Amino acid sequence: MPVLVFGGSGFIGSKVVECLLKNNIETLSFDIVASNMTRPNTKWIRADILELPSIERILFECNVDTVIHLVGLPAIDYCEANPHFSFLLNVVSVQNVLEAMRKTDIKKIVFASSAAVYGYHSKGSVKETDPTNPTTIYGYHKLVAEHLIKSYYHSYGLNYVTLRLFNVYGGNPDLGKDVISTFIRRAVRGLPIVVKGPNKYRDFIHINDVVNAFVKVALEDISNVTINVGTGKVTSLQEIANILKKYFPKVEVKYEVPSDDGTGIVADITLAREKLNFTPMDPQKGIDEYMASYANSVF
Repeated sequence: MPVLVFGGSGFIGSKVVECLLKNNIETLSFDIVASNMTRPNTKWIRADILELPSIERILFECNVDTVIHLVGLPAIDYCEANPHFSFLLNVVSVQNVLEAMRKTDIKKIVFASSAAVYGYHSKGSVKETDPTNPTTIYGYHKLVAEHLIKSYYHSYGLNYVTLRLFNVYGGNPDLGKDVISTFIRRAVRGLPIVVKGPNKYRDFIHINDVVNAFVKVALEDISNVTINVGTGKVTSLQEIANILKKYFPKVEVKYEVPSDDGTGIVADITLAREKLNFTPMDPQKGIDEYMASYANSVF
């Protein structure tokens, strides 16, 4: 089953491409640039996802059964400051892929959505059937993209799997926009880190678990479902800072206590366990090992 990965040079996409190739799956990587994660044996297509004719031509020419959509702008603050750019990458890119798939009769898309569609003031764990209540431009745009995908399913029979990713860590920190990548980039340079809300908590999920989820739903007969991809475990930003200090004791940690300190979101992963046989790595263990691997690194 040939698979095309949109965003195949990115933080998650490059690891998905690598995993597919290791499993001897014919894989095409679609991106506007190559990154240092793009392997020499990767079939890489340089194109702009915002140019619909380019996508149509590629899908007409390439024999693929499934596409994985990993293009987006995940930096929440940047999306707030640049809402139009967020709309282009988080919404228009999805619309273009869906329309090209409709015209070329490709029947399955696997889409990277986000826990941000729930909002960040939830109490307890959130299920896929819980109401969505985004509080950021990024979250709203991801939710719009989800609705676009469902509209193509209902109107044109295009199958989908939407994976709502929680806080992904563990990849190349030079590519990551997540808080742990940011902390590591600054720490290895001896720069101070700023913890904006020590009691804020998140559900941190290792990138290998995320990649395995994408590969499984792409290759197996799983369709027309939305699945949380997290661990179901709470980790506060204070705990992240404490782990960082263990490996970078000289780095200064500054704290800001915003009005929403103490808020967060955690996944209910019952459906992931049922559909994907999902057993994610414990975040305390995974984050500790990840930070330890960079303790003596220089980018």
